[in-house]
Amino acid sequence: MSQSQELYLGTQKDPLLPSLWRNLRALPKNLSLGAAVSGFLVVLVGVTGPVVIMLQAAQSGHFTAAQTATWLFSAWIGSGLFCLYLSLRCGIPVIGSTSTASIVLLVTSFQSHSIAEAIGSYYIVGALSLLIGLTGLMEKIMKVIPHEIVMAMLAGVLFQFGTSIFSTFHEKPVIVGTMIATYFIARRFAMRAPVVAVMAVGLVVAALTHNLTFKSAHFGIVHPMWINPSWSWGSAINLALPMLLLTIATQYAPGVAVIKSGGFASPTNKELVVGGVISLATAGFYNSGINTSAITAGIAVGEHAEPDKTRRYTAGVICGISYIIAGILGAAVVTFFSALPAAMLAALAGLGLFPAIANSLHESLKLPKPREAALATLLITMSGVHPLHLGAPFWGLVAGLCLHAFVLYKNA
Repeated sequence: MSQSQELYLGTQKDPLLPSLWRNLRALPKNLSLGAAVSGFLVVLVGVTGPVVIMLQAAQSGHFTAAQTATWLFSAWIGSGLFCLYLSLRCGIPVIGSTSTASIVLLVTSFQSHSIAEAIGSYYIVGALSLLIGLTGLMEKIMKVIPHEIVMAMLAGVLFQFGTSIFSTFHEKPVIVGTMIATYFIARRFAMRAPVVAVMAVGLVVAALTHNLTFKSAHFGIVHPMWINPSWSWGSAINLALPMLLLTIATQYAPGVAVIKSGGFASPTNKELVVGGVISLATAGFYNSGINTSAITAGIAVGEHAEPDKTRRYTAGVICGISYIIAGILGAAVVTFFSALPAAMLAALAGLGLFPAIANSLHESLKLPKPREAALATLLITMSGVHPLHLGAPFWGLVAGLCLHAFVLYKNA
C-alpha cells in the first residue's frame, strides 16, 4: 500500500450533512482528555504569542480599543468556525488561525496605508483564496513561485521582531532576561508550547517588580465595528500580493505537511474555500484573513493529542469552541495586554516568532544556487526601501524572482 493510501481520510468523501451530523453526534463519546487539552493549548498559544503581534499592528494602525477588540473578535471567531466546520466535516483535526506573516507585514504597512485600504486588501486575498481552492491551483502556484524567495521575504519581514527582543532589553532587563532564559529552558526540555511558559514567567516577574499597570478594566463582550473598504493599486501590490503569497507559502503549504505528519490526508482545497469564505465574511470587521494554521496545528494533529486517529478530530472541535469563547471576550484580552510593559510585549512577540524566523532563514538559504538571490530578497525586504511608494517586501520579491530566474537560466 502506498503512503498516500495509508493516510487516514476521515469522512472527506461522505456527503456534507451526514458527515457533520455523524461526527457531531459521536463527539461526547469520542472526546478524550488528551484531545481536549491539546485543542485548548492551541488557543492558549494563540492568545499569548500571535496576539501580541496583532496588538502591535493595531497600534501601528492607530486602532482604538474598540477597533482592536473587533479585530480579535472577528479573527478568533473566524478561526473557531474554521476549526469547527472542517474538523466535523472531514473527521480530522483541522486547525485554523490568522496568518502571522500577514499580521507582521501590517506592522510596517500601516505606516503608509490606511485601515480602509488594508480592508480592501483583505477582500482581495479572501477572494483569491476562494478562487484557488475552487480551481485547485495551489500546487501550480507553488511551482511558479520559488519557495526560497518567498521564505526570504518572510524572514525579512519577521527579522525586526527578533532584534526587538534585544533592542528593548535595556528597558526591562530583569523581565526580558528572565523570559529569554525561560524560552531556552523550555526548548531544552522540549515543551510543546514554550511561549506559554515564557508568558507565565514574564507575568510573575512583572508582578513582583511592580510593572503591571491596570488602568481601567473592560471585561464585557465585544460589540463588533464595521468599516468600509477602500481599494488602490498601491495597497493591492504592497499588501494583497505579499499577503497572498505569504499565506499560501507559510500557512497552507506547511499546514499540509503538518496534517500529513499526523497520518491524515490534507483537505487543502476545502481549507482554501472555507478560509476564503470566512475571510470575505469578516474582512469588514478588521479581520486580516483565516487560513490553515502551521505554527500551532502540530499540537493537535499528532498521537500525543489522542492515539486513536478516528477520535482525534475532537481536538479541532475543542480548539474551535475555545477560539469562539476567546473572540467573544476579546475586549478583556485587550485590557489584559495593555497592562504589560512594552519591552515585555516585544520580547513575547519576538520569542514567539523565534522558530518561524529560524525556519524561514534556513529554508531561504539552504540551497547553494538560489542562495544569493534569496539573500538579496532578505536584505531588500529588511531595508525598508519604497521606490514609487511600493513597499520593501514587494521590491524584495521582484528582485529575488528576477535574480532567481537569471541564476537558474545561467546554470541551465
